[in-house]
Amino acid sequence: MVEKLDMKEFKNKVIVKRENCVVKFYSVMCPLCLNLAPIYEEIANEHSNSFKFYKISVDEEDKFSKMLKFDGVPTLFLFKDGKYEEIPYPSNPDILTGYRKDGIIDFIKEKIE
Repeated sequence: MVEKLDMKEFKNKVIVKRENCVVKFYSVMCPLCLNLAPIYEEIANEHSNSFKFYKISVDEEDKFSKMLKFDGVPTLFLFKDGKYEEIPYPSNPDILTGYRKDGIIDFIKEKIE
């Protein structure tokens, strides 16, 4: 399951408690974000035993892009042991989502092993 966070919840869960998680930054007006949503939900359901999965709307919480230094959505970050890393777009991005499901899963698996 993907849980929606605001800035306060993000600070508590990710910064203070240092939860290992994946966070998707999205906009409700972004077609790529809308297309990625069900895929991200699938990944969350399949891998919820390894990581928590969150989403944050940049429409509602616009300070994140400056804080984490990203300039577009969708953007995925993996937070582990108090450190974070952007999950990169693949060299052959999907035209509907920007990401590829197996690329996201491979990145997560590589980082948790």
